[in-house]
Amino acid sequence: MGNPHSDIESVVVRFKPKPRAAAYLTSLDRIEIGRWLDHARHCGYDRMVIHEREPGDFPEMGNILCLHRTGEAWSRWVFARQGAVVSVWCSKTGVDLGAFPTLAAAFEAVMPTRDGRALVVPACNVVTPLLLTERLAAGA
Repeated sequence: MGNPHSDIESVVVRFKPKPRAAAYLTSLDRIEIGRWLDHARHCGYDRMVIHEREPGDFPEMGNILCLHRTGEAWSRWVFARQGAVVSVWCSKTGVDLGAFPTLAAAFEAVMPTRDGRALVVPACNVVTPLLLTERLAAGA
């Protein structure tokens, strides 16, 4: 007995993949985040949060990774892919740490190495309050 579906024609429809900007974290970046979680906790960071692109964001903006220090409400470091490099800046002070070839290299610049030696001593480890308590008390 023959195949009852042999007379049916089929049409294959190709779906074009949606183009993604070079500003999105790659799959390798996301794997690297998982590799660094324990070390980040050891260095005093309690959260790594990927913020996905929102509908109203600029078209060239993708997603970003925020690294939160324990006890701080705002992220300390922000990582964003821009094509072949990962840019890093301190969200507390706006200091631009630079562009790195990989997310791992960016993490190494922010967190001490496994032997406790800091690779880069960033200038934004000092938090400057935006409003001084004395000014608030004087104005009250």
